[in-house]
Amino acid sequence: MKWDRLIIKSIGALGVLQMTNYLVPILVIPILLSRVGLESYGMIVLAQGIMNFAVAIADFGFNLTGTRLISLAQGDLVLERSVAQKILVIKVFLLLVTFIGLTFLVKIVSQWQPYEYLILISYLIVIGNVLMPVWYFQGVQKMTWLALLNFSSRIFYLGAVLFFIKSSDDLLWVNFYNGLGWCIASFFGWVVLIIKMKFRFDKHSINTIFVFWHQNVPIFLSEGVTTFYRNIGVVIAGFFLSAPLMGIFVIIDRIMMLIANSYTMVYRAIFPMLCNFVKESDRILKDFLFAIFSKLLVLVILGMAFVIFFGRPLIEMLSDEIVLTGMGSYLWILPVFIFILFCNLPISLLIIALDMKKAYFNYHLIGLITALVLFPFFVSFLKINGLLIGIVVAEFSMILFGGAVLRRIYRKPVNS
Repeated sequence: MKWDRLIIKSIGALGVLQMTNYLVPILVIPILLSRVGLESYGMIVLAQGIMNFAVAIADFGFNLTGTRLISLAQGDLVLERSVAQKILVIKVFLLLVTFIGLTFLVKIVSQWQPYEYLILISYLIVIGNVLMPVWYFQGVQKMTWLALLNFSSRIFYLGAVLFFIKSSDDLLWVNFYNGLGWCIASFFGWVVLIIKMKFRFDKHSINTIFVFWHQNVPIFLSEGVTTFYRNIGVVIAGFFLSAPLMGIFVIIDRIMMLIANSYTMVYRAIFPMLCNFVKESDRILKDFLFAIFSKLLVLVILGMAFVIFFGRPLIEMLSDEIVLTGMGSYLWILPVFIFILFCNLPISLLIIALDMKKAYFNYHLIGLITALVLFPFFVSFLKINGLLIGIVVAEFSMILFGGAVLRRIYRKPVNS
């Protein structure tokens, strides 16, 4: 019963955390569009996309491995402190290196130079996200604390936008308030950690810290490839599109991310059961997948129909006529994206459930390479539609690769 209550409590906290992450960006879009304009909004999101790359580098996958190590410590404060100290030292070092690298890139990338101050001030987002001790709260299963901190940071950001962002002259302050919210939440997260863990610094040799860092390289590479793939479209758009087109693309990209996040919730619900069914016979596994995805297909078709018939009126409610007119030619991507993610979901789930780490890494690497090759070529001729076509082709290449991997495994006749 104790574990049941703990699981329900954790799920509830995760639900609050996810809903906050989904809703606040959607609420902020119409506010920023009406106050700073389409062009400035595009620049704000471009800077945020660049920060997502920086977060992936400076975090180095420790939100995953740190969670596991804290969980395995099982309340051993000495071991927990050792893990926390090493993670903190490595992250602070990587934050410094990443900032130096970002400053250098801003100086040499001509397309970024007009937005130098916006990009650099946005680094607060990286600091707040990377230093947030997510790994600790997940490891000790105190998800309520994490949800509260996350919720507070997003409400702070929403409130700051509402009260302090009035026009395009306040462009620099949007990401400043975004990052400041994360930094404040991170500070209080460490206050809780210090009190609970009785945190203090012990001596660790450089070699010990290096070994600890090196052990995390495979996780960093896998997470990094995924992050790069998810954000590469916005960054490439910043190189090839004008500011107004950039603004339109990032709105579409935000909607697509919301769709992808909806699939993530399905992913988390199905995955634990799937991990058990892969140990059973092929027939049982296929019956389970058919039962789940046949029902999901009905929801997908309804979702596609909803977007086709009601997508334009909803966007009209959330934006002005200029944005609506600009977006009209690109709404075709939404039902296509819903369906292609539905096709991709069982493939990615099975690859992970079968513990095929290398295949999972290559699966996302194929998508990233396809995007890097096609995006610049397509966007040069077709602008936003080129990026959207590139996304579809990249997702389809992942389906083909993942399907080929699973076909080799399940080529044998179905077991009874």
